Amino acid sequence: MSKVIDAFGQVYLAYLNGEPSNHFTERDDGNIRESKSAHYYFRTFDEWEPYEQKAIQEAKGRVLDVGLGAGRHVLYLQEKGFEVVGIDTSPLAIEVSQRRGVKDARFMSLFDLDFPDNSFDTVLMLGQNLALGGVEEIRSYLSRLYEITKHDGIIIGEARDPSNTDNPEHIAYQKRNWKTPLKAGLVRIRIGFRDGVGEWFNLFLLDQETLEEVIKPTGWQLGKMYNSTTGMYIAILTK
Repeated sequence: MSKVIDAFGQVYLAYLNGEPSNHFTERDDGNIRESKSAHYYFRTFDEWEPYEQKAIQEAKGRVLDVGLGAGRHVLYLQEKGFEVVGIDTSPLAIEVSQRRGVKDARFMSLFDLDFPDNSFDTVLMLGQNLALGGVEEIRSYLSRLYEITKHDGIIIGEARDPSNTDNPEHIAYQKRNWKTPLKAGLVRIRIGFRDGVGEWFNLFLLDQETLEEVIKPTGWQLGKMYNSTTGMYIAILTK
């Protein structure tokens, strides 16, 4: 049995130190997707997808970055003069981001946000961090984010539409989940690196219609949409 590690953090640290950062994403049905490099998490602005480049221009005021990872979004906004607080549950992600120049990186969970009300103008939830957990978990943290953002606060959040696939394995997985409380878009995954694996976590793949239904009780409303060609999209949520 593989030991449980800070998998994301170890991947970031290996890449930062110039070591091999090959890792894999494992789904609970046994599907495994390999990644040869962690460069994706270290990309500079000119390497981002066009929809990412456009969406981040919506940022305003004081910013909270949820799941800062290696810090690429924080570093870009810092260069633009923004005050940004980055949070993550990976201790090594905090270390890596600080080594790269992130000024305010804190160990904190999205599910236990410790900030005063009205603290932020913008919340970044990129890298599919808009949809961590199931419906009730998402509604819970979006309601809390509503409290800690100002009256005109926004969320810049990324998610994926599960219908944008023709892969038979993915379609079969979705059909299996329709017969369970998970529903089609809820995926259970973990990250593996070297001889260890991270904790399992749920990621909710949801289309625009489902997103609107999920956020309805939280006070947030769906505003602009920035779409990719692969099913990924960034939604701007407003009050």
